[in-house]
Amino acid sequence: MPKLLLGTLIILLPAVVLAQSSSTSLTYQPGTIIAVNPHPSAGNSNPHDALYEVSVKVKRTLYVVVTTSPSPSGTIQYAVGREILVQIGDDTITWNDIMGESHTVPIIGRILITDISTAQSR
Repeated sequence: MPKLLLGTLIILLPAVVLAQSSSTSLTYQPGTIIAVNPHPSAGNSNPHDALYEVSVKVKRTLYVVVTTSPSPSGTIQYAVGREILVQIGDDTITWNDIMGESHTVPIIGRILITDISTAQSR
């Protein structure tokens, strides 16, 4: 009986590991807010609804998203350098604010960051 159980575990273990590794893109990963700029929006007279282009660096990719400020005071403008956990989707990024509220915003640009020191040494 123990040999049968051990054999079953050996067969099922790789399947479990592969199933978990395929879902890693759906997990939260660390990112850093690199830049926050006002987004040119047509006819937006209410400052509480102002849109911002936020650049977030995650690993070796810079994502540019459009979002409103989570607070009416526009504190997102002062978030440069802040580290956040983000979930990268196909066309969206999701993060949770300090109150635990989830925000999903569209990605409007992706830039692959290359290693400059490697390119210069060639």
